[in-house]
Amino acid sequence: MSGVLRVPPEQMHQSAAKLHEIARNLKDQHERAHGAVSDLLTGFGEHARSALAARLEQWEEETRSHHQHLTTHADNHTRIANTFVEADTLEAKAIGKIVGNP
Repeated sequence: MSGVLRVPPEQMHQSAAKLHEIARNLKDQHERAHGAVSDLLTGFGEHARSALAARLEQWEEETRSHHQHLTTHADNHTRIANTFVEADTLEAKAIGKIVGNP
């Protein structure tokens, strides 16, 4: 990586917000689906209920993992954008001091 941000920080912040929204929607929709499946479990026999409950646990774990992945990715977008803005601000102040502007 060259150290140059080729995407404006504002766009990185917008992407982060969109990723957070996607993560929230994924979590909410999957939790509703998981709840619906859980409600149906009582209608099955013992073996089928056990197998479906195990599968539901896997789905819930996958949802947590996907949500965490998206949230982490969004947080990284925000962190990177903030880092570049801070660096740009520091460099602007340093240049200002060099040319005589406080």
